[in-house]
Amino acid sequence: MKNRIKVKILITFLLILFLHTNICRAQSEIKIIADKEIIQKDETIEIKVEINDAPIAAFTLEIYWDNSKLEYIQGPENSNHANNRILYTWVNSNGINAQRVDVGNFVFKGIEDGTANITVTGEFYNENGEEIELENSNFEIIIGETKAIEQITLEQNNASPDNTNLSILRLNHEGISPEFQKDIKTYYFVTDKVIENLDVTAIPENSKATVTIIGNRNLQMGNNIITITVEAEDKSNTSEYKIYVTRTAKLELANASLETLAIRQAALNPEFDSNMTEYKAEIANDINKIDLLAIPQRQNATVTISGNEEMQIGHNKIEVTVLAEDGITSKKYYIDIYRRNEAEEIEKQEQKEIEAERLAVILEEQENNNKETPIEKGKTTTIIGISIAIVLAITIAGLIIYKRKKKV
Repeated sequence: MKNRIKVKILITFLLILFLHTNICRAQSEIKIIADKEIIQKDETIEIKVEINDAPIAAFTLEIYWDNSKLEYIQGPENSNHANNRILYTWVNSNGINAQRVDVGNFVFKGIEDGTANITVTGEFYNENGEEIELENSNFEIIIGETKAIEQITLEQNNASPDNTNLSILRLNHEGISPEFQKDIKTYYFVTDKVIENLDVTAIPENSKATVTIIGNRNLQMGNNIITITVEAEDKSNTSEYKIYVTRTAKLELANASLETLAIRQAALNPEFDSNMTEYKAEIANDINKIDLLAIPQRQNATVTISGNEEMQIGHNKIEVTVLAEDGITSKKYYIDIYRRNEAEEIEKQEQKEIEAERLAVILEEQENNNKETPIEKGKTTTIIGISIAIVLAITIAGLIIYKRKKKV
């Protein structure tokens, strides 16, 4: 066992010596995020583009769309468009790599019923001038009630008789938060005193399920709750979706959204967005308390955190409640924390060890390939090499410490 540990430590130091190897790899993605997936003719839709986990210092982005179904309205600075192509350029002002870049918003309008696709591609470069390859991203938009109903009908025909999910939930005014997902049962909406009634569109996945809506008429000043109840076709069970509505004369005081939400011990999944209220994270077996940072968008809003102590093995639920300045409007964010058991922790550490060994082999093969290739391929990626070596060293050290603890 000691010999094996010595071999791994030796591999770590050898990796540090491989820093002059020209490697440019990125497990990254382009994401298209839209404020809705279904729009009506003459209705607008906003999209933004996220580039995550890629060492990028500059890029040229290209966006294509079906201009027989969508009309381009406007976009951010540094963007130009012609026909069905938008060209957007970006260069990091400090000249170094950024791990995440957000671009947007790009606004389109539906001009014809049907299904329209938006495609994002481009050329991406790191701080050394080397090109980074990212896969194209596609997003589908349904335009028109007829097309939407066709899609819903197809889903409804395949729904089981005990299904109580909604396939669509929306209001006749924009602003519902978070964006609808069938598994999310709690939503929030803030409106001014002019609106007294809200029209709710609630379509079940099973067309034979029964939907009942109460609380959307004669809204009172202050808090209101709209309840959408879905009873299964076979009457076996029901589901409730709730929309918490604040009707107020001072909209700015009714902001109960977070500006920042993060935990020290793990990354949130998905990445934090103020309009998203449900997250997941996984922590190691030896962690029993979560350090959480939750900052509201409005300075005078109040944040309360519960459930972040005494983490049990398995699933734990953290609840973050934001009370707005008006003392009335509130919003809840939830984090499902999964704490690994001892067997899962051992398996996790073994997986990290296997990944470290695999990475060592890849680096060695790359070094050999570079020696055989007479053509100089560019500048060395020192930062990437250092990062790989450090990660590998930490992984191996963590495994050694963990196994020693187990023996004790």
